[in-house]
This record gives sequence, structure tokens and C-alpha cells, in this order.
Amino acid sequence: MTTTEPIRSLPQSAVRDACDFIGRNIVSGAYAHEGKLPHETELGEQLGSSRTVIRETTRLLTAKGMVNPVRHFGTAVRYHKHWNVLDPDIALWHEPDSPTIDFMRDELKAFMAAVLPLAAANAARAALTAEASETATAAAGRTPEAIMTMIFETAGARVYENARDLGLHFARLQEPDPFKDSLFQKLESSVVEGRADDARSCAEFLLTP
Repeated sequence: MTTTEPIRSLPQSAVRDACDFIGRNIVSGAYAHEGKLPHETELGEQLGSSRTVIRETTRLLTAKGMVNPVRHFGTAVRYHKHWNVLDPDIALWHEPDSPTIDFMRDELKAFMAAVLPLAAANAARAALTAEASETATAAAGRTPEAIMTMIFETAGARVYENARDLGLHFARLQEPDPFKDSLFQKLESSVVEGRADDARSCAEFLLTP
């Protein structure tokens, strides 16, 4: 059965815990953008982690575009427009009250505009088969997050599976809007009932400003 739990790229570990801690602090503004991270010794003490863990965490955050080690300065925190917004962890670390939430919402919406209509149509076509329909019906929840994960998990291509968590966070970070919630429900019905054209149109309408 489909869940709305994020699929993490790293297994549960000290490195992932450290990455989550620092990443959330960057997103929340606790570590000021264009400032720098605390020294690795201080971070290690806060997290109860070794220097090796902190260095590996810094390497991962550098790959995400969030920090940049600078000689004779320390580990610089980068401006949010440098972040790799296609990395689901960055969306995961956002909350509706994050300082960069408008930026994150805009980026997720732009990505969804490129993939969601086709994914929804493909998921609807897949639902026409008995096995896929049973899976979709069982997986489809009554929340936007569950609807998005169902679509991307049943759309039938690896590229859509890889977009699953971005779809999940797109739904999770939406501003409260009963009208948008009703559109998600219509999208779910179109997919589960195998109406590909309706699913695509509904997804497009959902993404209309």
C-alpha cells in the first residue's frame, strides 16, 4: 500500500541525522544565508557526532548547493537561489512558515507543471488494468499528499517514481485552500477511474495561477 512517508536517499545513520539537523537549520534561517556554519567541532558536540560524520555531512550539503567550504573562512551558507531544488531533501526540510517557502513553492510548482499532467494521464491509463486499478484504489488517500504519491508511483516510468517525493512536498507545502483541495479530489477520481484526458486537464488546472 502506498504511504506518504518520504523515500530517503540515505539510510538511517548519524550522517543523515546530521544532514537533516543542519539542513533544517539552514532552511529555517538559524544559520544565516551568506553567513557560515558553526565550526565542525561545535557541530560535532551539538550532535554527538564525530568529525568524520560532520565532514561527510558538509560534503553532502555542498552537493545540494546549500553550503560551500571556503579556505580561511569556514563553511559558507549559500543563498537559497543556489540550492538544488530538485533534491527532495531540501523540500523535506521546508515547513509552511519557512523564510524561503515562497521560493520553494514556486520551484515545486514549476517542476510539477512539467511532469504532473503527463504523470496523471499515465497513472489513469494504468488504472484501466485490473491489477493497477486495485493498487491505485487502495493507495489513493483523501489527502493531497496521498493523491500525489499514488499518481507518481503508478504512472509507470522511473522518471515519475523519482519525482514522487517532490510531488508529495508540493502538496504538503501548499497554502490552505479548500478549492485546491477539491481539485485534488477530482484529480484522484479521474486517475482511479481511468479517465486519462480528464486527469491531465485536472492536473493542468490545479497548476493554473
